[in-house]
Amino acid sequence: MPTEKETILITAALPYINNVPHLGHIVGSHLPADIFYRFCRAKGHDVTFIGGSDEHGTPSVIAAQELGIPVKQLTDRLHAIHKNVYKKLNISYTNYSRTSKSIHHEVTKDFFKVIDAKGVYLHREELKMYFCQRDSLFLPDRFVIGTCPTCGYTSAYADQCETCSTVINPGELIDARCRICGEIPTYKLSPHLFLDLEKLSKKIDAWVESKKGIWNNHVYSIAKKWIDDGLKPRSITRDLTWGVSVPVPEFKNKVFYVWFDAPIGYITFTKELGNQYYERYWKNTKSKIFHFLGKDNIPFHTIFWPGMLIAHGGYSMPYKIVGFHYLNYEGKKFSKSKGVGVFCYNILNSDINIDTLRAYLTSVIPETKDSLFQWNEYRLHTNSEVIGKIGNFFNRTLNVIWNNFNGSLGIDAEQLTNNDELDRNLISSIKTTPEEIGKLLFKTEFRAAYQKMLDYAREGNVYLDRKEPWSLVKKGDLESAKKVLYITLNLAKSLAIVLSPIMPTGMQELWNNQLNFSGSLDTPEIWEKASKMDISKGHRIHKPKPLYEKIEIEKLEEIKKELTKPYNLNDLVKE
Repeated sequence: MPTEKETILITAALPYINNVPHLGHIVGSHLPADIFYRFCRAKGHDVTFIGGSDEHGTPSVIAAQELGIPVKQLTDRLHAIHKNVYKKLNISYTNYSRTSKSIHHEVTKDFFKVIDAKGVYLHREELKMYFCQRDSLFLPDRFVIGTCPTCGYTSAYADQCETCSTVINPGELIDARCRICGEIPTYKLSPHLFLDLEKLSKKIDAWVESKKGIWNNHVYSIAKKWIDDGLKPRSITRDLTWGVSVPVPEFKNKVFYVWFDAPIGYITFTKELGNQYYERYWKNTKSKIFHFLGKDNIPFHTIFWPGMLIAHGGYSMPYKIVGFHYLNYEGKKFSKSKGVGVFCYNILNSDINIDTLRAYLTSVIPETKDSLFQWNEYRLHTNSEVIGKIGNFFNRTLNVIWNNFNGSLGIDAEQLTNNDELDRNLISSIKTTPEEIGKLLFKTEFRAAYQKMLDYAREGNVYLDRKEPWSLVKKGDLESAKKVLYITLNLAKSLAIVLSPIMPTGMQELWNNQLNFSGSLDTPEIWEKASKMDISKGHRIHKPKPLYEKIEIEKLEEIKKELTKPYNLNDLVKE
């Protein structure tokens, strides 16, 4: 972990605005990006967190057509829902924007013009495109489905298989059919613009090689496989009317491929915050840009997007691509059509505790392989880990102080003399564990960091079990009891800080209303306080109370029923 303050831009993959997000989307980018952002801010780094709705491309067009409404109506409604969902889940974007804004169209066109003016990495050629005779329509990528040539999945799109993540070139899809009418499409030639990834291959490869040891192994491996298989020119235009129009007269009836305009959104949404943000993150060679995304987005962020940036030549390159595997639901894939999963629209009106949900989801982030969301595991994790370890430690420490010392111990660190081995070990942990947790978080090893936090709370509980300050009080040894409780009170302060990126609401409640510290856990550089034994002699806590409620089976069934109930997309987006 860097010792100096870094300039860090964090992005989460832009979600398609053709439906509401499910928990797999949250775990695959938004939540880990938010945890990382909160940590970086607490460490005092110059950090900004941006994201936005990817409104262009065929998914939104198809969804609107199926509902019989204008695509803008669909994206307006769904953008608002997405934004509210992320707010409900305490995803603390500095700026969550959208690609339909005029500023994004301008930034995208300017980006293209710079590449085009170089005359090196773009070329024009006619492309054999799917064409539906019945609908008299060119069929862009997701208007066509068929069988994946790699894994045999029978509902693959014409540009990518969502099962094996293979990127599919025109003509490679087996048994292709029109998604609108089901007819077998023919082919027609259509002129398109191509980004020549083949010419860029050596530069992309050199950049990928520079990330070995920084990226997770599976991200590096996916990128290298693409390069080793041979990069090919990639079309950056589509025969659609919804999207960013191409500023070239001969292509005036086309728009940019969604995977050309969408990542440029990272630049746009930073620029919206002000020119100073734009300059220090995108025009600064020392800035570190972290992209958080799911497995299906890894090829685009490790090959296509950096290829665009290299071709342009005027922007900072990403530092780390943080790619995750898939979260499955009770042994199955999330599927709205089959009613499988937790779809986040239902969370908006739910009383589920967001902290305990975030904590459980952190424990199953699919960092190295696919993972599972299981309702009973959520209940067990909340009851045994969040309440049994974390909550129990806070309650035991604060209740003994409140009930026996009127909330104030009246000592400080200078009075910690004649410490035994148990005392010394816990004091040492307070001084070193936050830094160890921080190193794991900066390496984006969220599961290991969270486990370290749980172990930290367990260490406090073991210390209390062995020291038994309540027994010392009964024996009349108040000074020894005060010393034990002063150490655990400092540990409680430390735990509140290190847990706050994962459980922000409960830890802030604890910080202000029970520990009785002023200010916000969002304060830059507050992480440094987690390693200090510095609670003052006159400090007084407030009356403690449990932070979280135990989840009984009946309550779990109520939550499950509420969050998995079906919804009608048409009802969400209609006027």
